[in-house]
Amino acid sequence: MTGPRVILTRPAGQAAQWLQVLQAQGLRGLQACNFPLIEISDALAPAQRAALHARAAQTAVCMWVSANAVDYFFKPNSPVAQGNAAQAAIKNIVSTDSVTALAGQRHWATGPGTVAALLQHGLPSAQIDAPDAQAAQWDTEALWLRVHRQIQSGTAVLILRGEDIGTPSASRDWLATQVRAAGGTVEFAAVYQRRAPQWSAAQTAWAQAAAADGSVWVFSSSQALAHLPVVGSGWGQARCVATHPRIAQAAHTAGFGVVCTSRPEATEVVQSIKSML
Repeated sequence: MTGPRVILTRPAGQAAQWLQVLQAQGLRGLQACNFPLIEISDALAPAQRAALHARAAQTAVCMWVSANAVDYFFKPNSPVAQGNAAQAAIKNIVSTDSVTALAGQRHWATGPGTVAALLQHGLPSAQIDAPDAQAAQWDTEALWLRVHRQIQSGTAVLILRGEDIGTPSASRDWLATQVRAAGGTVEFAAVYQRRAPQWSAAQTAWAQAAAADGSVWVFSSSQALAHLPVVGSGWGQARCVATHPRIAQAAHTAGFGVVCTSRPEATEVVQSIKSML
């Protein structure tokens, strides 16, 4: 570790776009990297995914907790060989059929990343509900303000989420409580799994250095904080930006010396980082 830097903590494969956006918003030339604190994997066997597609098609509302939930729901059951046009065509037919079956439902999302994933997979924008882009927070509370009138007696809501392996589940129980209180029904389905990475001695040493050299950590998940490796000196000298008040509280609990809260919007995250550097 040579000096202060910005450390994202997103799952591998999800950080590149964030790094590009942060640099485009004014962090060019600043050392930036990703230290994944959550590993993501598929939670569904082929037969389970087919059954879930059928179940979702019969549900009035699908609530997607993240872009991962969208991507793993529509994930092909078998890999498509590169250059195999016949297999690619089959994949496209399956994907199109799944989207068509879901085009009549309402689709709830808590943030723009999930909305973008739904649109990328072909869901019509007119069927997607999410907090306003200018909302103070992108979370289930803000979402509920927009969608609560959709729930009537017997309205079925399917919450598509991740399954936490080795840590308590950060389920959307609050939203489920609101739906049930309004007369609706709720069913949960795990479409992907989240777990803590296995830390090598070198990675733990790297994190320990980053806890004390002035680097700024960026957290967009309370679970990521729960997966931090144990470092000998603790986190009292460390600084971080948290993209939700609940994540900020988790950072305080973890012992971070300086915690700044920002909306999960690139420009505002950049300004928070600049204020610390």
